Amino acid sequence: MNRKLIERGGRMRRARCFWLGAISLLHGAAAPASFAASLADFAPFSLTSGASTLLPGRLYIPPAAVSDPTTQRPMILFLHGAGESGTNNAAQVNGNIDNLLAEAKRRGAFLYAPQTNAGWSNMTVLNRVDAMLDRALAEHPVDASRVYVTGISMGGGGTWNMLARFEDRFAAAVPICAVSPNTSFNAADMIDMPIWAFHARDDGVVSYTSTRNVVTRILSAAGEPLPSYPVRPQSDFAFVSSTLDLRHTEYRLGGHGIWGRVYATPAMYEWLFSHTTAVPEPAGVSAWLIAAWVGVRRPKRRAPSACAKPATRR
Repeated sequence: MNRKLIERGGRMRRARCFWLGAISLLHGAAAPASFAASLADFAPFSLTSGASTLLPGRLYIPPAAVSDPTTQRPMILFLHGAGESGTNNAAQVNGNIDNLLAEAKRRGAFLYAPQTNAGWSNMTVLNRVDAMLDRALAEHPVDASRVYVTGISMGGGGTWNMLARFEDRFAAAVPICAVSPNTSFNAADMIDMPIWAFHARDDGVVSYTSTRNVVTRILSAAGEPLPSYPVRPQSDFAFVSSTLDLRHTEYRLGGHGIWGRVYATPAMYEWLFSHTTAVPEPAGVSAWLIAAWVGVRRPKRRAPSACAKPATRR
């Protein structure tokens, strides 16, 4: 099923709200979480076969989804780093996601955190993650048009890989201090994907060049100008493409563990949750004719925009 619904230049492009101009090009002030993530926040959500666990996982289910199961809600897929690899189905929901979970709670969003001991470059693992996303959509009031992906370090590379394999699945992505994607990664497939990538210039674990390389590959594939990265930056560097929905923030300092800062950035969430794979219905006949002229096709099913009140699930 093709979830991208707007045509631009021969490719599909996601609909999004256009009030984002007020958001700072960097990201605004950070707001730390007021509590720590714990296993008690999550329900087990694992892929099994008989007595075997194929993919451990945890799912945060917002209380509002229980009290009001008819309202569709956004979902965040979080991919952990190498330090949380394993099969205990606990390490992936440690303090690294305190701020991410806090925002999911604030917005009433689902948060799915699978765990792997085989890395996020393994195609079998990626397919299993996608299967669990389908299960979440089937079992919970998750809005299929507002599924987002983010990951840290190894999970940042996994974010690139999930986008490459299932690009129609996600409304937007936030890779953080990401390792390089698989060699099969095709930057041209990312041209219409909303992405905000983060890295720190002084990262001593995963070089900042890994994120720069992916960003420049995407821009080159689109025929767009490349960023003018400073040689000796004295402050944070922020790049926002003038034509693609592509952003790259490079902190001057922060080392490898910048995810706490990123996940405490309000502007990042405003940007992330503004995106949807749904197409707004035309306001009238004229709007429909204009949309048809530019190549927009009416979807068979309308999912709600992040800027509008979510629709009810039938």
